[in-house]
Parts: sequence; structure tokens; C-alpha cells
Amino acid sequence: MNQLEPCNQARQSGAALIVSLLLLLVLTVLGVVMMQTSRMQERMAGNTRDLNMAVQGAEAGLRYGEAVVAAFPGAPDTTGSIPCTVCQQGTLPVAIYDLAQFNWLASAQIYGAGTIPAVLSPPLAAEPRYTIEDAGFQPYSLNIGQGDDDGRAFYQVTSYSSGLSGKTNTVLQTTYARTF
Repeated sequence: MNQLEPCNQARQSGAALIVSLLLLLVLTVLGVVMMQTSRMQERMAGNTRDLNMAVQGAEAGLRYGEAVVAAFPGAPDTTGSIPCTVCQQGTLPVAIYDLAQFNWLASAQIYGAGTIPAVLSPPLAAEPRYTIEDAGFQPYSLNIGQGDDDGRAFYQVTSYSSGLSGKTNTVLQTTYARTF
């Protein structure tokens, strides 16, 4: 019986090595998968941050365009050609969000370049741009032609921002009413 024991020990020592190598392989695969998952989550978080910064930049452009309209002492002169500070109705394309139809770099106003100072923090890849379009006048009275012509002038303010990386494009639009 003493002769069989050394033979059994030699056969069993190889099985432990194979089992430990298999466990090491499984742990390595799990580690690689977890690294890829965390890398993907980091990229998604960066893209979400870039999108949020683009939305905030476009929002800042909207508020700046509204402040420009609010600063006019009287009804502004509208222009029928692009670029324009305040464009006439129908001058801007309907799909202003489409970069193939509207060149934001050449045709829009730059955020902070007017008489109202403005600084963004953190700075974006490019300054937000905005356009202002005359959307018409609406009198307070339904009786047109009777009495004074008090009412509100409406302006459509559209803003564009590209975020921190310059790869995320956001276009926001608002309607602003003002009495003169």
C-alpha cells in the first residue's frame, strides 16, 4: 500500500495547477470587462457634460439676444439680408437648426460682442451665436384702426452653441415680446 500513495500524489498535483490557471483566466476576463465598462461610462459622462455645456451656452446666447432687444430705445430697424442684427420676417431659413441651410459662423451675431458685456465660464469651444428675427406687432386692442396703436412687438431669438468639445451642437429658440 505504501507504493500506491506516491503515484496518487503525483496525479493530483497537476489538477490544482489547472484549476488555479482557470480561475486566474476567469478573473482576468472579468477585470478586462470591468475596465471596458468603466471606460464606456466615463465617455458617456463626458458626452453628457459636453451636451449640458452646449445647452447652457445656447441658453446664454438666448438671454443675451433678449437683452439686446430689451436695450433698444425704440423699435429697431429690420434688415432683409443676412447677416443682420434684427432680421425681417422670412429672412432666416425655416430650418435654422440645419447647418447645411444656415451658416452660424458667418450669419449670426456673436455672444458678448455687442454693447452688453458677457463672459462665459468655463469657456466653450466657440462663443455662442444668436439671431433675432422680427416676428410682428400685435396690438392690445382687437379693434384695429380705432384709438391708439398700443401693443407688443414680438421677436424670435434663436441661439446656437457647440459645447466644450465643439462636437455637440445645440439650437434653442424663444419668442420675446417688447413694448416700445
